[in-house]
Amino acid sequence: MAVTGVDANNVLSDLSIRNKSETEKSQAAADKDMFMRLLLAQIENQDPLKPTDQTDFVAQLAQFSSLEGIQNLASTVEDIGSVYRSSQALQATALVGREVLVSGQVGYLETGGTINGTIEAGQASGDVMMIVKDASGQVVANRDLGNIGSAETPFSWDGTNNVGQALPEGLYSISIEGSLSGENEALVTSIYSRVNSVSIVDNQGGMLLNLNGIGQVESTEIQEVR
Repeated sequence: MAVTGVDANNVLSDLSIRNKSETEKSQAAADKDMFMRLLLAQIENQDPLKPTDQTDFVAQLAQFSSLEGIQNLASTVEDIGSVYRSSQALQATALVGREVLVSGQVGYLETGGTINGTIEAGQASGDVMMIVKDASGQVVANRDLGNIGSAETPFSWDGTNNVGQALPEGLYSISIEGSLSGENEALVTSIYSRVNSVSIVDNQGGMLLNLNGIGQVESTEIQEVR
């Protein structure tokens, strides 16, 4: 009875192909895991005021999709999107209680507190005056700030009128005027306000900051956080 021989070379070749296939699968899984780790690290460490652009975020996922060609990418994207939004919300909470600088003239005076701000750079002026008005538009205080240079200049109002009496808590507007080219003009200012709460407004990572006594402003309006 004839016995059909087994070709050792064919067996070894088949084993080699299987091992190679398993290695490739293992490498693909490792690459996928590494990609996800890097992407999540990028999301977690980004500046909450300047989140990764959604277009760039989707482009990275699309690139990964084309390289790996996985069928369940839609589910993966949904999971990552959920993590992204949660991360944004978590980072936003870090802003609560801090002060942010926003262009404008209105600030909220707390009892025993001050209103602080900056005069925009590039406005070198002489005879600079600070004029403070209450919510009804009445002038309640003014201060002589002298001359300022072209650099950004900080200013502060201590919450008192011209005879040193403390004024009540509430909203006040502070305008800064100075002599530019021989004429008296209003200078561009920004005011610091405390963040009471933050809201995530869309899936793009946009945020609205609720400022004490002021109301809501978009995160894109924030110049500085302290």
